[in-house]
Amino acid sequence: MADESRAERVPIGWVLWHGAGRAGQSVQGFALGFLFLYYNQVVGLSGALTGLALAVASVVDAVSDPTVGSWSDGFKSRLGRRHPFMFASILPVAGLFVLLFMPPDGLSQMGLFLWFTVTFSLMRTALTLFNLPYLALGAEVTQDYLDRTRIAAWRSMIGQGSALVVAAIAWNFVFRSTPENPTPQLDVEPYLPFAIVSALVMAALMGLSSWKTMDVIPRLPTMGASGRRFHVKHIYRDLFDALHSVSFRSLFLGHLVCNIYWGTTGALALHLKTFFWQLESVAIQWWQYAGIVGGMVGVPFTMFFNRIFDKKWTVILGVVVCVLGATGPVIASLFGLMPTSYAVLAVLLVGFAFLSSYAIEPVGVTVASMMGDMADEHELRKGTRQEGVYFAAFSFADKCTGAVGPLLAGVAIDIVGLDPGSKQGEVPASVLFDFGLVYAVIAVFVMGAIWVFWPYNLNRRRHTEIVERLRERRAAGAEPESESAAAARAPGPSS
Repeated sequence: MADESRAERVPIGWVLWHGAGRAGQSVQGFALGFLFLYYNQVVGLSGALTGLALAVASVVDAVSDPTVGSWSDGFKSRLGRRHPFMFASILPVAGLFVLLFMPPDGLSQMGLFLWFTVTFSLMRTALTLFNLPYLALGAEVTQDYLDRTRIAAWRSMIGQGSALVVAAIAWNFVFRSTPENPTPQLDVEPYLPFAIVSALVMAALMGLSSWKTMDVIPRLPTMGASGRRFHVKHIYRDLFDALHSVSFRSLFLGHLVCNIYWGTTGALALHLKTFFWQLESVAIQWWQYAGIVGGMVGVPFTMFFNRIFDKKWTVILGVVVCVLGATGPVIASLFGLMPTSYAVLAVLLVGFAFLSSYAIEPVGVTVASMMGDMADEHELRKGTRQEGVYFAAFSFADKCTGAVGPLLAGVAIDIVGLDPGSKQGEVPASVLFDFGLVYAVIAVFVMGAIWVFWPYNLNRRRHTEIVERLRERRAAGAEPESESAAAARAPGPSS
């Protein structure tokens, strides 16, 4: 794609179809809490083994990230660099997701653990085959600083919308409560229909997104003059090159810290709602709706926040508000500060869920936008387009630290004594207090680590300068800017 074409605003139709592809990640993320509850409380896998299965699957999947990212960056075909991977992944993702909720009867603890670990590892790896090229496609279609945020914002909002559709179907038709059974999420029967509905939504939207975004393929940038055939040695060299960027390192480390928090609390989400807060399924349903809608409402404000605070401070402030909104009620409850009225408590929790998601969705959108900015900086230094490597590095971090989160969650469940098959309202108060304490400790850890985002220095002024120099260099056929020259031009950490 010519520089002039990539500087133009991307048509809204393309942006919307691109956004539909986010359904795979969003629906899988929504289902994670159900998945943990299903294996731990419904089919009886111990908390430690459930957490370990998620951890192993995340690490196995993480190993594939640099490979897929680097391979996609250098891939050549008539369908471009990204689309072949996207099309190839759709059916495996859907099929393996359904198999997750179909463990054979009569399996031992080790048998259940192996089924869960292998199936989830394969499903996550197949999803990576779609996600990394898909995200790189959204970053490389434009060089505009704020239009990248717009693309990421619509992607996030449509992904949240797909999760909302699945949540509405799940709670109103699959996990439908009755006076005789107010907690159907603790029964085995609803889970297979839930898996089938989720898989159909993922496959349909991922397929449509791949098909309807093909028109830009002829105009997309290639890797550059150094385009090459895939080789394993390139994977780690590409990652090492990415780590030369101060901005990349700071955002990467911040992402590591935050994902330990999100991985742990995400895995424990339905345990928290069912046992700690003792909510009925209707209240849990509205909590999840509020979380999804809060994110959808927050996304359109992302560009406003980016203009007012720039991207770095959008991320920092969003993380702080999210953690306070998600964990504040738990900490308040430990000190006896939450209301005893069930109705008032439920309304407050729904409100905090809305606030937390409202704050965190602009963070995810902004980070995705930052990837394209850092890829421009990389092209200035190295002369190659490697969005796939940047997204792969962050995905690698997500999954490695995401592995720590579920593992911590599973071990914590066993340590505090929340046994498989527990019934709502029958768990001792001391167990629930210790369960809440897990949330509090992790929140304090995250809040104390916010400072790692500080060195990020790729602000709007610097990015505009980078894009202008890239245009000048391409017009003149010049070589990439040297490392020392790039460093000399970069503003200090306080910028």
